[in-house]
Amino acid sequence: MRVNLEARAAAAEQRKAQTRERLLEAAVAMIGEKGPDACSIEDFVAAAGVSRGTFYNYFPTAESLLHAVRLKIVASLTAVLDARLPKTMPACERLATRLHSYQVTVSRDAAWGWMMLRLDGSRLERTPALEASLDEMFRAGVAQGHFRNMDPAAARTLIFGTSRMLQRDVLMGLSDPAHGIEVIALLLTACGLPHDQAMDVSRRGAALAQEIQDAADAS
Repeated sequence: MRVNLEARAAAAEQRKAQTRERLLEAAVAMIGEKGPDACSIEDFVAAAGVSRGTFYNYFPTAESLLHAVRLKIVASLTAVLDARLPKTMPACERLATRLHSYQVTVSRDAAWGWMMLRLDGSRLERTPALEASLDEMFRAGVAQGHFRNMDPAAARTLIFGTSRMLQRDVLMGLSDPAHGIEVIALLLTACGLPHDQAMDVSRRGAALAQEIQDAADAS
């Protein structure tokens, strides 16, 4: 009897996880189609094939679902990079690789890129974990003598804003790899890195981001 109860509980948890995943996937599809501000709970439940009551078993509001989508995407991207990048990598190179990795993902999956751009431009609250990670990288860059000591919040606005505009250029077909390398180099320069060094760091970051994405696609 105990074995049966445990098996039933495990099966129930698996079904819950699958339903939650269906809602997340439905949200991604609807955001790409309509934009986050135009989506409703009815849109999400229809796309996922679940009832409104089932939706509330997982998310109290539409905004909480959108927030969960963003958290999942950020966690997935960060996990891939953290698994490949050595902990001893200088902060400036880690930042360049992370920014290039994001742009590589956008260039290979336009639907995903537009979905993220719409999420970032919506009224959805920010992602504290992502901001904390960026602040930590910036402070490490300051401590290593690569970045100038300025307000991390100002650096965060500069980095996110530049990355978002570059993402839009990629999606609109206005950007090529060389453009992305120079934009991220200029961003590193604004943070305090000498421009020639910033260009070298940006080139290495772009090459490493491509390598990591190729490995992820092949797995």
